[in-house]
Amino acid sequence: MRKGFKQTAFILSAFSLLAAGCGNGEDNTVSTPEATKTSVATQAATATPAVPAAPVKIRMFASDQSLPPLDANDPNIVYMEKKTNTDMDLVSLPHSQYEDQLKLKFASGDFPDVYQSWSGPEADLIAAGKVLELNDLIDKFGPNLKKNIPQAAWDAVSVNGKILAIPQPSSNSNSTLYVRQDWLDKLGLQAPKTSDELMTVLKAFRDKDPNGNGKKDEIPFSMREKFTWGDNIFGMWGVNNSYTEVYYNNEVIIQNIHPNMKQSLGFIKSMVDEKVMDSEFLTNSRTVWEQKIKSGLVGMWSHTQQLAWQWQADLDKTIPNDKPNVVAIPTPRGTGYDGPLGTRWSPVAKTYIIMKSTKNPEAVIKYFDWLMSEDGQMFTDLGQEGDSYKKENGKIIVDTAKMEKNKAFNVIFKIHGTNPAVEEAKLSNPAAFAKLKAAWAVGDKEGFKNEAVGMPAAKNTYNIDTMFLEEGSKIVLGKAPVEHFDEFVKTWRKQGGDQMVKERTDWYNKNRKK
Repeated sequence: MRKGFKQTAFILSAFSLLAAGCGNGEDNTVSTPEATKTSVATQAATATPAVPAAPVKIRMFASDQSLPPLDANDPNIVYMEKKTNTDMDLVSLPHSQYEDQLKLKFASGDFPDVYQSWSGPEADLIAAGKVLELNDLIDKFGPNLKKNIPQAAWDAVSVNGKILAIPQPSSNSNSTLYVRQDWLDKLGLQAPKTSDELMTVLKAFRDKDPNGNGKKDEIPFSMREKFTWGDNIFGMWGVNNSYTEVYYNNEVIIQNIHPNMKQSLGFIKSMVDEKVMDSEFLTNSRTVWEQKIKSGLVGMWSHTQQLAWQWQADLDKTIPNDKPNVVAIPTPRGTGYDGPLGTRWSPVAKTYIIMKSTKNPEAVIKYFDWLMSEDGQMFTDLGQEGDSYKKENGKIIVDTAKMEKNKAFNVIFKIHGTNPAVEEAKLSNPAAFAKLKAAWAVGDKEGFKNEAVGMPAAKNTYNIDTMFLEEGSKIVLGKAPVEHFDEFVKTWRKQGGDQMVKERTDWYNKNRKK
């Protein structure tokens, strides 16, 4: 059973066999010698335990997630195969070259039973009839998938109502705004609810020595190079500074050219002018940025919700005497804007696409369905009960050391979203879990959909990333007026952007618009 597993494999694989069974009707005929013999033979056959069906072998292509390969005899893999009666032939491809490697394999006619992606299937595979429609199979064999995957995730992998992939729901992927609540308390301030209130708070952080060291060294707001982790500033006007598409004014457009982007850039320029923005915000590396926050100099920043407690723990270590209190707050509303706030929300984290040529599609669906069951979720989050975790009086007790050893396995095989009970057990700290829940609560109430999820990759983006960074930087640094944004949009559209917009809009209108 083990010989089919490739040691280079990663992420979700393998699958469960259809349960085999037979029923015996009751014999109501008059007893005769021959009938008696038949009855006895039937009873004897029934009493004989059924021979287990052979494991189903399924071939999968998946990204190696830039992690070391799992051992073929990893106890968790062996356990999973036994639970699902599978024999995995899981072929991994280098994460950095994954999409290119997929194309090469498909071009040569090398198709697996299922492959992992981060979106829907490629348009050419759909057109060639290579992809299996899953609606009926999921209805029959996927009760846990139907129960635990939200409609938005299904919509993201559907074309004209046809489900073409199994999505892993994305959860807690939104960026959230963090503030030093102890600074707010010291200055008698409330969390800002509008862009004007945000500027007032940041000016107070600049002028009133909230870190109490007698120096004017506070950095009211900081972000990282290339506008990274400035999401919630842009999000005050419902736009995002990284690749995000929305349906706007009867077109699917990338948000870098959305009219509201001009207001966001204008606000960041005012932050620079008022010296409430980190002077190195366009060049901060991750290391430098994190060090500034951990040293107690930064009052507000954006980052992932999942690290709500980690920021608190880091500051507790580096500046314990300051008694820091890091909290997640809702994104303030930008002046003149009444739409959704926050950051982009992508309803799927990764996807699994089944080829029409697979011999056991039911087994594939049943396998994923088991992973999405309560047992499967606990297993892929924590490992095997009695090994890396146990239950005592209804409480989950985690073996942290073994959990760390299971890290690669968890990343590769987990297909569900966040399980709060598991996250609480992992932290094993009520205060930590409270911080995390608070951040989730903020993120759950805001965000806007990224229409690019589930769409075919753009054929050409016409250098939008570089152009936006260059032109946006000029605006916020005062080297070009805010009105220059309109010229940037016109230039990009003229040099090919209009073609991209048309292609994206045509696909959306044909396959997704309701």
